[in-house]
Amino acid sequence: MQLSWAFHNLSRWTIRSRKFVARLFTTEAAVRLLRSANLHRLLLALVCLSAVALSAQSFPAGYNRDEAKVAPYTLLDPLTFPDGRHVTKASWPQRRAEIVTLFEENVFGRTPSSAQHLPLRAHIDEQDDHALNGRAIRKQITLYFSPQLEAGPKEHLLLYLPIHHRGPAPVILGLNFFGNHTVLADPAIRLNPVWSRRSKSIEPPSLVAPDESTRGKQAEEWQVEKVLARGYGLATVYYGDIDPDFKDSIQLGIRPFFYAPGQTTPAPNDWGAIGVWAWGLSRALDYLVTDPLVDPHDIAVTGHSRLGKAADWAAAEDTRFSAVLSTESGKGGQSLYRRTFGENIAHLEHSFPYWFCANYARWVDRDTQIPVDGNLLLSLIAPRPVYVASAEGDLWSDPRGEFLSAVSVSRVYRLLDKSGLDVATMPAVNQPTDPARSVAYHVRSGIHDVTAFDWDQYLNFLDAHFGRQFTQ
Repeated sequence: MQLSWAFHNLSRWTIRSRKFVARLFTTEAAVRLLRSANLHRLLLALVCLSAVALSAQSFPAGYNRDEAKVAPYTLLDPLTFPDGRHVTKASWPQRRAEIVTLFEENVFGRTPSSAQHLPLRAHIDEQDDHALNGRAIRKQITLYFSPQLEAGPKEHLLLYLPIHHRGPAPVILGLNFFGNHTVLADPAIRLNPVWSRRSKSIEPPSLVAPDESTRGKQAEEWQVEKVLARGYGLATVYYGDIDPDFKDSIQLGIRPFFYAPGQTTPAPNDWGAIGVWAWGLSRALDYLVTDPLVDPHDIAVTGHSRLGKAADWAAAEDTRFSAVLSTESGKGGQSLYRRTFGENIAHLEHSFPYWFCANYARWVDRDTQIPVDGNLLLSLIAPRPVYVASAEGDLWSDPRGEFLSAVSVSRVYRLLDKSGLDVATMPAVNQPTDPARSVAYHVRSGIHDVTAFDWDQYLNFLDAHFGRQFTQ
C-alpha cells in the first residue's frame, strides 16, 4: 500500500525531494544515492523516501491522531470575562490585557522591564543599491542591545527592498533557522556565526562560521525574489543571534544580560526562548520603522513552526506589527490544546522546556485546564489582519485545531468591525479562504514546511489589506 502511494506521487516530486531527503535520511549511503545521476536509482530512492515519509507521520505511543478519539471539550471564549460578563467593543482592551497576562504567567513569560524601551543602536554594515542584478536594495544592519556594542548582545538584520517600488515599501519580517545567508544564494550576504552542537554531545553548543555551501539552502522557504517581484521588502534575523535553541543553554543567550541585580536563574514567570525570539523581532521592527525606504505602517511579521509561535507572540506584545502570517505554529501557538490531537503540553515541556516560562510545566497532563489556548492567542492580534496556514500532512501540529482557532477568533474581529472567516467548515486542501477578509486560512498539500504556495497566498492577502500593487 505504501509503495503504491509512493509510485502514485512520484510525478509530484521535484528537486525539493533532495531537501526533504536531507531531513529524513541521515546515512551516508542515502546521500551518495541521491547525488547520483542515475535516474532509476533516484526514482527508487524517492519510493523509499515516500514510505519513510508515511512512517514519519506515525505518532509516538500515547499521542492521538484519530479525530474519532478527540474527546468533547469546551473552548475558551475570548469574549467572556472570568466572572461571566460578555465583552463589548468598549471593554475589549480590558479583556485583551487579561489574556496577555494569562499568556505571560502560564506560557511565554514576562519580558523584563530592563529589556523594554531600549534605545535604538543600529549600524548599517553594508548597503548595495543594485543588489541581485539591479532588482533590489540590500542592507545588512547590526542592532546592538547594550552600550557595549560588539562586546554585548546583538542581532544581525538582513533587509532586501524592491528597487522599483515607488515610495516606502511594505516589508515582511521573520526569523530564520539557519542564518541569514541561507535565505538566498547571494554571495554578498555575510556569513555570521551560527550555533552548532554535535549530535548527542553533552558539550554546550558553540558559535561556528557557516560553510559557504550552506548559502541559499532555505531559499525555497523564503522565496525572496518572489516577494521582491510583488513589491514587498523582506527582512530577516537568525534566531540564534537572540537565543540558542538548545536545552540548558540559557547562559549563552541574552536573557542573563537582563537579570535583575543578584538574579542568577529565571523566575517561574520569566520569559522563555519564544518570548526572547519575539522580543528580537520587535527590536528589528525598531529599526525598520526608522528606515526611510520602509513603510512603517505596513510591516507584517511571519514565522514557521516554533518561529510561528514567536511571530504570534511578537504581534500580541507589539501592536506596531501591521499583519501576521503564521505557518503551522501548532500547539503552543495557534492550534488548540483542548482538542487533545497531535502534540501536547507534556511533549512540549519534555522536549523544549526552555521555549516557555517555568510555570508552563504546571499544565503537563492538564491540556484541557490551562487557562489559555490558540484562539485566545489569535485574539491578541485583532483587529489586525492574520493569516493562519496549515499543511495536510502536518498532523502533529493539528491543522483542524488551527482552523478552529481561526473560526473562533473571527467573533473578536467582527466585534471590532472587521471581517472574520466566512466559512465554518474546514476548506478543501489548497483552497484558500477569501484573502480580503481580516482572518484568512488555508490547508495545503504537503508536510511541515513553508512553500511557494504559502507565499503566494500571503502576498495576495497583504495586497488586499495593505492596498499595494507593484508598479514599475
